[in-house]
Amino acid sequence: MSRTGTELLNVLQASRLSHAIAKSNHLLIASLQIVHVLGITLLLASLCLITLRLWGLVLAERSAAQVVREASALLWLGVVVAIGSGAFMFIGSPRHYAYNPAFEVKMTLIALAIVAELLFLRAAAAGRLPRIALKLGAGLSLSLWLAVGVAGRAIGFV
Repeated sequence: MSRTGTELLNVLQASRLSHAIAKSNHLLIASLQIVHVLGITLLLASLCLITLRLWGLVLAERSAAQVVREASALLWLGVVVAIGSGAFMFIGSPRHYAYNPAFEVKMTLIALAIVAELLFLRAAAAGRLPRIALKLGAGLSLSLWLAVGVAGRAIGFV
């Protein structure tokens, strides 16, 4: 990590908010973790629904674009909840997370997954992609988010 990055981590670690989170009742951290998992669950459930529809396995009576548009709001709510709660967990112990290789992998995967979602969902909702591209995009997106979950779980073991 660069000198500037280390200094930023030190400032964050010394902040009042970081101390408040780190010194709080263990139930606060547990609650943040529960909210984090609920956000990820909401994100994955929405994405699974979209993927299954694009693969032609559910909701055949609805257009793929309609399912994508309707489920996207819940997907993005899940992203916001997961990232928001994750940010508070990070602030509570920034050096612990920043120097964890699994955390670095998770952040990289999140960036890739969000870019994939932005590109894929917009095109899928507009119906601008051929069917095979929709199926592949849905599979790629779901795979990236599942990998985010695996990397997140690995943080506690690395």
